[in-house]
Amino acid sequence: MTTNLDHYRQMLEQPWGKIQYEMTFAQLAHLENKQILDFGAGFGLTSEFLSKKNTVIAVEPNEEMLLADKTHTFKKLVGSLEVLADFPDQSFDIICCHNVLEYIEPEERPHYLAQFKRLLRTNGLLSIIKHNQVGKVIQSVVFHNDVNTALELLKGQEFNSPSFTQGSTYTIDELVDMSQLELEKYLAVRSFYSLQPNEFKTQPDWLEKMTQIELAVADLTPYKDMSFLQHVWLKK
Repeated sequence: MTTNLDHYRQMLEQPWGKIQYEMTFAQLAHLENKQILDFGAGFGLTSEFLSKKNTVIAVEPNEEMLLADKTHTFKKLVGSLEVLADFPDQSFDIICCHNVLEYIEPEERPHYLAQFKRLLRTNGLLSIIKHNQVGKVIQSVVFHNDVNTALELLKGQEFNSPSFTQGSTYTIDELVDMSQLELEKYLAVRSFYSLQPNEFKTQPDWLEKMTQIELAVADLTPYKDMSFLQHVWLKK
């Protein structure tokens, strides 16, 4: 996976980058006193949040991203699948894998999920944040006014990400089948704000109000079935 770090950093500084982490943190805030693996940790924003009340190990193949902030106190390991193989069975209560599997070749995904299952303790949880084809089609039409891309997405074509190059979506049913884990629940991430013009997002109270409404519908249908991202919780 090729990463455009400059674009990704700039996105995180914008209101629409900040709100995604506000929502993610709110959906992880109940975790305390857990042994957590954050796989594909990026700049470590989620790891840093979780490390306030948990013991966290962050794994990330991009060394520049992982080591960008020298103030972090959680453990960092540079690598990918080979790092997972070194952990003993049932090492973690929680494993987070957010916006990662899209950029792994589809035939390779079961290998990562098999390692996650091996590493989870009994009743442990896998937190996956994934792209949702329905939400991506809606955003292409409404926000970007790009019907051609929407039609390609409907055919199952790969999508282009300005930060992470090409990726491909997968369904919750496919995820359950690949992981052989039990679906506990799934939540919406980005039901509305991906559809608004960016001019609205710089208003002083936009971030607070939009976070409020996004969280209000996060566990409601049909919102979580049409959101741009979905936060899926799988149980061992």
